[in-house]
Amino acid sequence: MNNGEINNGLPKTEQTGVAGEAEKAPVRRPRRPVRALRPVRSTGEAVPKTSAPGARGQKPAAESAGGNGTTDRTRQISIPEQVPPDATLVGDTADKITAETSKKKRRRRRDDDSEGRQISDIVKCFAYVTFVLVAAILLSVFIVMVANDMYAFVKSADPVEVTIPENATLDQVADILHDNRIIKYPGIFKMYAKIKKDPCVFYAGDYTITAQLGYKELLREFRPKVPQGVSWVTIPEGYTTDEIIDLLVETGIGTREKYVDVINNYDFDYWFIDELGDDWAADGRFYRLDGYLFPDTYEFYNASSEETVINKMLYRFNTIFTDEYRQGAELMGFSVDDIITIASIVEKEAASPSDFSTVSSVFHNRLNDPYNFPYLETDASIVYAIQHETGKRPKLTSEDLKLDSPYNSYTHPGLPPGPISSPSNSAMLAALNPIQTNYYFFVSSGSKTYFSVTRAEHEAKVAEIGAGLDDEYTPEE
Repeated sequence: MNNGEINNGLPKTEQTGVAGEAEKAPVRRPRRPVRALRPVRSTGEAVPKTSAPGARGQKPAAESAGGNGTTDRTRQISIPEQVPPDATLVGDTADKITAETSKKKRRRRRDDDSEGRQISDIVKCFAYVTFVLVAAILLSVFIVMVANDMYAFVKSADPVEVTIPENATLDQVADILHDNRIIKYPGIFKMYAKIKKDPCVFYAGDYTITAQLGYKELLREFRPKVPQGVSWVTIPEGYTTDEIIDLLVETGIGTREKYVDVINNYDFDYWFIDELGDDWAADGRFYRLDGYLFPDTYEFYNASSEETVINKMLYRFNTIFTDEYRQGAELMGFSVDDIITIASIVEKEAASPSDFSTVSSVFHNRLNDPYNFPYLETDASIVYAIQHETGKRPKLTSEDLKLDSPYNSYTHPGLPPGPISSPSNSAMLAALNPIQTNYYFFVSSGSKTYFSVTRAEHEAKVAEIGAGLDDEYTPEE
C-alpha cells in the first residue's frame, strides 16, 4: 500500500481535501476525560472498552462502509437518545446516570434513617404516655386522699378525746389532730386555715370529736358554740341597763363583759352620744348609754355581735326622739340627757302612764324651786344605785335613804348623774310636756298615785296607805 493512498483508493490530493474539510468542521469534544461505564444491567458478556474519538495518543479507527473506509474525524459525534444495555456510556450521560444512582442511594439511606427515627419516636411517645398515665394516676390517688381528709367522706366515726392547751396555735392544734389520727395531712390543714382566713382562735379544754369532721368543722369545734337562728327579745319599759344586758345574755345573745365594753366605749355615730362628751362618767354615772337603749320588741340573730344589738336599740331611740323633741328640751332650758333622766324617773315612779304628766310636774316644780326644794327625794334613784351594786332589787328602809351615792336624791341636790332606766316614749313626752300643778309630793299605792302640795299632806297620805318607810317599802313603777 502506497503512502500517497489510503485504503479507499482515493488519490492523496483528494484525501487531503477531505481531511482539510474535516479539520475545518467543528468537532464536539468532551469537557472532561471520558470514562467508560459498565451498563447497569448486563447480559453476562464483557463489554469492551473503547476510546473516545479524538483522545490523545489514539489513532482513529477505520470503519467499513460500502467498501470505503472513513475516519471519525470526517463525522460529527452524536449521542443516541437511548443507550443499549451493553453499550459504554460517556460524557454528560454518564454523569447523569452516576448522579441518579447516588440520589437513589441517598434516598435509600434517608428512608432507612426515617424508618429508624419513626421507631425511635414511637418508643419515646409510648414512654411519655406511660409516664403521664402513671403520674395522673398517682396524682388522682393523692387528690382523693387529700379530699377525703379535708371533707371526711370516708373516715372513722369512733370518738376521740383531745385536749387543747391554753393559747394553742394553729401548728399545735394541727399536730394534736394528726397525733390522734383525726387528720392525715397537718400541712394541708394549716394551708386550708390560711386560705380560708380563719381567725384560728382555739379555746382550751377537753373535747370529744371524731375523724368524720372536715377541716371546716374542726376549726370551729374548739370555739364557744354560737346558737343558730333568730330570737325575739322584748325590752320592757323602765328596764335598767343591767336588766337589759341580763335579758340579752339569758336569751343567748352576746356576753355581759362585751356589752358593758360596747355600751361604755364603742364609737357609735349618734348626735345624742356626742353630746354626752368624753367625761360622761365624771359625776359617777354608771353607764354611758343609760336611758338610750330604747324599750321595744326586737328581732336579733342569735349570732349577732354586741355592737349590732346595742346599735339597733340606739337607732330606735334616734327614730323616736325627733328634732321636735330636741328643740323642746332646748326651749325648756334642759339638755337632752336631762330630759331623758327626768323621763326615766317618771317611768319608775308613776303607778300608771295616766299619771306620767302629773308626776313629771312634781319634779319640774322642784327643779324650778331649788331654794325651797333642793332635793328631788325620789326613792327610785336609790333603788337603782343599790341594785347596780348588789345585782338585786332592794326593799328600801330608812337606812337606805342615807346611802352614800350620787344617785341618792335625798342627799344630792338636783338630778342624778344620769338616767336610771330606759323610758318609754310616753314618759319622754311627759318629761317634755308636764301639766301645770302646784304639787311637790306624791306617793303611789300600786295602782294609784296620790299627790300633795305640802309635806304635812304627803305624810298623812303615806300613813293612810300604809307605806311608811319604817315598813319595807318598794316604790311603785
